[in-house]
Amino acid sequence: MVITADSSPKRVLPKPEVLRRNVVEQIQRLPDEGVVVLHELAQELELRAAWAEFSQGMAEDWMAGKYADLGEAITAARKANREARGE
Repeated sequence: MVITADSSPKRVLPKPEVLRRNVVEQIQRLPDEGVVVLHELAQELELRAAWAEFSQGMAEDWMAGKYADLGEAITAARKANREARGE
């Protein structure tokens, strides 16, 4: 562990390609149940990253005013949908 200038500990990690190789080796040693758990964890991490990216984009769009007329657009689309169905 390395202590940084602000006195908070910071872990020193190998390069990503080394970590990937280590992870592959560890996965190969896991029992099937462990692989399933690891797979689910990886899916959860991907989902969280995608949600964070989506949320950030939405927040930026809201701040830019891209959804100022969203309510009216939804109302118009619903009306057009009802009319198309003959209601």
